[in-house]
Amino acid sequence: MIITLKYFSWIRVKLKKSHELVELNQSISFKELKNNLISKDPIFQEIFNDESVKYFLNLRELINENEVLNNGDILAFLPPVTGG
Repeated sequence: MIITLKYFSWIRVKLKKSHELVELNQSISFKELKNNLISKDPIFQEIFNDESVKYFLNLRELINENEVLNNGDILAFLPPVTGG
């Protein structure tokens, strides 16, 4: 199964990419995905520790960390944006 991760604002800058495809053997929860990402790159620990970052699964805000991700899902990482 493949999930698309989309990164915005400072997250995109830190990761040096706007998106990536994650291939998984089976459906997993958002919480399990978080742990997998942190184990692969410690930058994700900083991202997930920032309580102002919002996560959107298929254009809907993800609130429940136990929500299961499925093949073809798009998960967006959206930190607050400021302008001037």
